[in-house]
Amino acid sequence: MGSPDPRAYSRNKRGIAGSLIWVNFDRHALLNLFYKARGKFVADVDEIRPQYQNPETFNASAIFSSSIVREAGPSISATIDQFDNANIASVGGWTDLATPWFSDQILPFDITIAAASEYGALAGAKILGVEILNEGTGVSIDDTVTETQATFVARTIEPLDYVPPSLPSFATIATRSR
Repeated sequence: MGSPDPRAYSRNKRGIAGSLIWVNFDRHALLNLFYKARGKFVADVDEIRPQYQNPETFNASAIFSSSIVREAGPSISATIDQFDNANIASVGGWTDLATPWFSDQILPFDITIAAASEYGALAGAKILGVEILNEGTGVSIDDTVTETQATFVARTIEPLDYVPPSLPSFATIATRSR
């Protein structure tokens, strides 16, 4: 009836994934970086929260008084047949550029990892096309800092590799040790 041992394995697509962990002091560190870079993503106009439409005039109290309001198309109480007759002026008529308010709304980005020892040895790696899947934050009286963790997938990775020192700085280190 055949052998109970496997004969072959089917290999799937390569998966690159991991976790990011950062410390939050008085704001969300990753989102704040993208606010400063004026990063945007294409959002459904019905989902854009008012306080994220213009980050230059951001008011912290807006978070607690915000609500989601439909500004385009039929009202939120409209029936399906009323949506069939909706007039859309352009292909992107239901979308608009918005500042991300969740980490998974950030467009893909690259991470560069730089390492250096106290003796001057250098190494570096790159994670390309990072997309955040989800995040979690924990607050406790037992922790001295508030950390946020996010899981990600990436398109490709350049593994950690030794970076040879430049000749002038290597020569300087060699002459100092004499």
